[in-house]
Amino acid sequence: MRIAEALRSLVDEYVLLANDAALGSALPDARLVFDPEPHAGVLPALAAGLAEARGNTCLAVACDMPFVSTTVFELLLEMQRQDEADVVIAKTSGYLEPMHAVYRRDPVLAAIRGALARGEQRMISYFPSVRVREVDESEWQSVSPDGRAFFNVNTPEDLTRAKHLARSDPDAARPR
Repeated sequence: MRIAEALRSLVDEYVLLANDAALGSALPDARLVFDPEPHAGVLPALAAGLAEARGNTCLAVACDMPFVSTTVFELLLEMQRQDEADVVIAKTSGYLEPMHAVYRRDPVLAAIRGALARGEQRMISYFPSVRVREVDESEWQSVSPDGRAFFNVNTPEDLTRAKHLARSDPDAARPR
């Protein structure tokens, strides 16, 4: 719910890609879409989500990123407008964040489908076919100095840390 609240002012719709129907109750105003290839990776899942989106500018966020930031996405959207990019994707510690990015639906979906048809599964396999704007830490740190917007919960220890961060800094846990 926190992720949806953080993005509410930036989106017209929510598409929730899942492999469990029970997840739809967490966000009743979202359109629930089932991952056609569960566990096949991020690229086919992103394609499924983009295919179901109605708009052409899409924000992708992983459900395990509890501190998603409105201001980071505002920055990414502004960069997309300025650079006319099809993909605007942040880098943290030298790694791309494909599930915290902005995608132009039509060209990206076509490029991903092409990559998948060639048997390519790597998240960046379609990048040569679209205009990509990578956003280095030096660019996004002005709006997320601690990088918390990219914090990912993958382990029980990460979940414990996220809960501690939310309790110890309530302002940081609020959508902004």
